[in-house]
Amino acid sequence: MKRNLFANAALGIIASVSVGAQQPPPLRLNVPYNCPGNMIVVVKHCEKRGGAEVCSLVKGAPNGPMGDEISMPKAQAAALGLMCTTQGGPAAQGGNTPAASSDYTNDLPSVERVKAEIKGSDPTDALARQVAVFTYLVSYIDRIKYNRTVDGPFSPGEQKMMGAYRLAAYQMSQDFAKTHAPAEAAAFERLHGQYEMNGVFYKDWSTRLIGPQSAAAYKGAEAGLAASGQKHYEQEMADYKRDSAAQQAADKQIFGTQGLSNDPTAVATRRCLELGGSSAGCVGKGFMSGFKDLIGFTPEAEEELTGPGKAGVVLSGLYKNPATVTTLGFGESGVTIGGCGKLVDDSHGYTIDKRPSSARVTVDNEPNPIVLTMRPDGGLTGPGLIDVKGRIIVGYHTVTSTLMINGVPATPDQCNGPCQTSTRVPDYAPAMGRCSIGSLAMPPSPKPAPATAQPAKDSGITSLVTGLADMLSPGGGAPIGGGGGLRMTGKYSDGRLLLDFSGNSLILDCGQAHVRQPYAVENAPNTFVIHVQNSGGPFTLALEPDNSLRGAGSTSVNGRLVTGMNGDDVAFAPHSESCEVGTFRPKTGATAATSVATATPAPAPVMTPATPVSGSTAAGGAGMKLAISTSFPGGANPLAGKGVTLMSERFDTLLRKIGAPIAAKDTPGRAAAEYSANCLPPKSCPGYAAAMHPYYVGKGTFDSTGNIILTVPVPAGTYFVFCSAVGPDGPLIWDVPTKLNAGDNTVTLTAGNAELIH
Repeated sequence: MKRNLFANAALGIIASVSVGAQQPPPLRLNVPYNCPGNMIVVVKHCEKRGGAEVCSLVKGAPNGPMGDEISMPKAQAAALGLMCTTQGGPAAQGGNTPAASSDYTNDLPSVERVKAEIKGSDPTDALARQVAVFTYLVSYIDRIKYNRTVDGPFSPGEQKMMGAYRLAAYQMSQDFAKTHAPAEAAAFERLHGQYEMNGVFYKDWSTRLIGPQSAAAYKGAEAGLAASGQKHYEQEMADYKRDSAAQQAADKQIFGTQGLSNDPTAVATRRCLELGGSSAGCVGKGFMSGFKDLIGFTPEAEEELTGPGKAGVVLSGLYKNPATVTTLGFGESGVTIGGCGKLVDDSHGYTIDKRPSSARVTVDNEPNPIVLTMRPDGGLTGPGLIDVKGRIIVGYHTVTSTLMINGVPATPDQCNGPCQTSTRVPDYAPAMGRCSIGSLAMPPSPKPAPATAQPAKDSGITSLVTGLADMLSPGGGAPIGGGGGLRMTGKYSDGRLLLDFSGNSLILDCGQAHVRQPYAVENAPNTFVIHVQNSGGPFTLALEPDNSLRGAGSTSVNGRLVTGMNGDDVAFAPHSESCEVGTFRPKTGATAATSVATATPAPAPVMTPATPVSGSTAAGGAGMKLAISTSFPGGANPLAGKGVTLMSERFDTLLRKIGAPIAAKDTPGRAAAEYSANCLPPKSCPGYAAAMHPYYVGKGTFDSTGNIILTVPVPAGTYFVFCSAVGPDGPLIWDVPTKLNAGDNTVTLTAGNAELIH
């Protein structure tokens, strides 16, 4: 009702003014107008509708949120210049570049004022706060300009202030690095990065330093960007409704005539197949999605448990030097230091800091962090000899597991195999090691499969376990490439085009079209640049200081939709949609994986003709920390890149507790195989779903070296590491008990503590 009242009132006032005004000043877009009644009005955009030009406006109180968009003829909207004023004077200038008399940069703080007013608890803290303010001010100007024009130039005032802020931040960081130790410089970079993201600090300095003209310009920019996001959302919903009929037809082919277009199992299975996953893996993933939805374990609930994760540039793969024994195995969640004296391979956290003309990787370590510099060839250069804090094996103890049935030990005739199994578990003690971390080569690119290679079709029990392994893996068995080196992680969106960097691959979503595509990360002079090799039109993105990705132009996503399925044979129909490439922001709450010092203009669109085609580490809040490592000497690691789950009960015990049809003498591996045969689609066991939910406490994906750190919000006690893979002798299933206590906990998976399924 308020929206209609305002629309009518504004229309009447502007219409009455425009009648008597022969020459209204040119209309200015995305500039706040101060109107009678203490009201701010912003004209967002104008467009042709039915042969007439119509403009969209938003209004609100000077210090309050802007309301919904209102439409009116441009001739009437132009009368705002007669009845309202802009910051700095009447609305007498047109165009996209602010007039000198109303340039909002006139009341932005000077470099000297920032240095004079921003204080800290000590000189280093004050310097970090000042660098943070300069960095944020660059983004502040950039957002105002981007809302005004994506491809147009910065105004002279914007260029002047951005240059001054960037130079000040760069000189202060460089001067600090020259006069302090590398560890202190790294700590300084992290400190000012924290201040850049500190909301309380931002509110304090922006209130004191940002003038009313700049604040109004920024408020108008934020309103414009929000309106653009809403417009993208509405377009996405329209596309969804347009394609729902095609999706329903595909569902009927897979799941029968009922057409389960909104059923989580059907949706997840379709999507997995359309992205290149295997039939066994996708059917399993579809079942898991439906299973989680049934028990209320939706993606939102899962994120509440595990946290939104990281977003940004990470490293992947094993960095090593043939002349030395120490290696660094990088993944999304950490880096494993291997071959350092008698220390066992252990995982450490790390950060990536991108400065002008350099990229630095800092590995958490005591007594000093390990600082590495990235070379132009992608390799790393470390400090040489350095002390590393870790653990050594001081002995072993034996853990014996007894098969229990109904709370009592099983008798020999009830056991399918041994009734007791023993595992030799190492005992650890803290220790210091001294190793050489010097010149390390980046991991080699994976060898492409021969053009004539065909995927093998498993049968019998191997197929079931392969399906179980694919179900737990990120891509449902889809080929995931990309190799090692600089990679991306996290989910980004500009409102319509969605980017999902996970499992060393990129999934593009544009409306109902989605496809898995390769990409590369370039260590450019001032930032990291992501080159997306999309078949429908490649494009380039630059990583910004606020962890957003900036691009330009447009691209087409050439995907496919499932139209039929007969056993392992799936029929597809091509489906393409086009999306703009703009500014992509990470998922809300995601932790920045990378620090970038300098804002970079949007890369130019890649002028390559589009080629149409036919046809989580559980991170988050406080909890128990479990480092899971793997050891397979003399061969490939079958768990690299596979999924792993932490459970509060052994798998066979869990199934018996909820009444599943699992034989009393079955081992965990046999129980998992029988459950796969009886409960994975096309069969299902919905009656057990709600009962199983409380037993799943965490999950993640092994990195390229077969290591992962899980952090789960559970009390101390015994838990079970559950995962599966196919080894050289057949399917392997792990259901390994581990006792979690406060502090660091470890468990190592080997072929010896897995169950071989025949």
